[in-house]
Amino acid sequence: MRGKHMQPAKKETQKQFGISGRIYLSAFLAGALVFGIGGWAAQAKLSGAVIAQGQVAVSQQVKVIQHRDGGIVSEILVRNGDAVRKGSVLFRLDETQTRVELTIVQGQLQQMLAMMTRLTAERDGAGTLDFTGLDIPATLLESETKLFGENLGMLTNQKEQLRLQIIQLEQQVAAYRAQTQSNDAEQEIIDKELQKADNLLAKGLIQVAQQRDFARQKARNEGAKGELMARMAETENEISEVRIKLLSLDQNQRKEAQTEIVALEAKVAELREREVAARDRLTRMEVRAPVDGLIYDMQIHTIGGIVGAGATVMSVVPDSEDMSVEIQVPPADIDRIAPGQPARMRFTAFNQRTTPEFHGTVDVVAAATATDRATGRPYYLATIAPSDLLALGSRKLMPGMPVEVYVQTEERSALSYLAKPFTDQMMRAFREE
Repeated sequence: MRGKHMQPAKKETQKQFGISGRIYLSAFLAGALVFGIGGWAAQAKLSGAVIAQGQVAVSQQVKVIQHRDGGIVSEILVRNGDAVRKGSVLFRLDETQTRVELTIVQGQLQQMLAMMTRLTAERDGAGTLDFTGLDIPATLLESETKLFGENLGMLTNQKEQLRLQIIQLEQQVAAYRAQTQSNDAEQEIIDKELQKADNLLAKGLIQVAQQRDFARQKARNEGAKGELMARMAETENEISEVRIKLLSLDQNQRKEAQTEIVALEAKVAELREREVAARDRLTRMEVRAPVDGLIYDMQIHTIGGIVGAGATVMSVVPDSEDMSVEIQVPPADIDRIAPGQPARMRFTAFNQRTTPEFHGTVDVVAAATATDRATGRPYYLATIAPSDLLALGSRKLMPGMPVEVYVQTEERSALSYLAKPFTDQMMRAFREE
């Protein structure tokens, strides 16, 4: 009986010992796991990363195609997506109006130059016109030559008339001088007769009236001489005035010609500027690609359409192998970004199963924030320089392609990552206290 009572007790003891052993074993394993994970968390180093969104950019800025003056589209030679070479024609504007303006300006300029040639000859007193070196139509040459001849003939006739007038006046002076000489001879006779009459009157041989007749005759003769002298002086004065007019003809013509030349020079300068401007506009009727690249964002599609002055017509994305990636870094992460940091990139436009990640290096970090126009959020612009784009193979990067970038930061233990939310919460709690 006693043996029978001892067997259940022994079984109960063994059962209790088995349960306790499993508990101890579980506790031991749990402790080992905690210490193992804790040790790993404290010792294991994990690379941190700043995740940012960006896009592909080129080393050169996208070239915006504009036209300074605008106009009517006459020909379109490209379309969106076309590859163009530097200097190739993109589109043409109608040049009819500009050519008409240039023709009018050139006609006016030729007329002004022909007039200046004639006026210069008139100013310098030349006998002929010299149109050497001037591209002037024959009709203008004939017209200016005819006008030059008419003006020269008119001047010659005026000079001849003045010379004839001088000759006539000189003849009058000669006549007055001859009359004066005759008067002097007559006066000499009268003086002698008067002297005799005075002697005879003193002797009482003649009457006083006779002596006075000689005296009156002398006075009349002297008066006539004075009148002749006055007329001769007046005529000589007229001769001097006519001579001055004769000299003034050439001087006045030179002065008038020079005045007209000065006015024409100003007009010629203005016309030359207009000619240069018109020629410049003609050279810009053909709009050419500034760089090798691809056409996109075309705004013209219709022949005869109007291009506004300074309006954007299309853009050319430079075909450059020097690609980069621009990312927007949140201000909260900017202290973790610096030039030289490694980065990994994923071009989300490509198939992620067949497209590997690409590596690069932070090249430039902006010193000030910018604002995203779409979201209004501030960001720092950073540039990533890719290092292994050859792995793209036949895939081609295009400016504006979206990119997801992981910028590697400093290594930290796994424990610090796990503890950071708690430590941050505690720091905020202490600050609130």
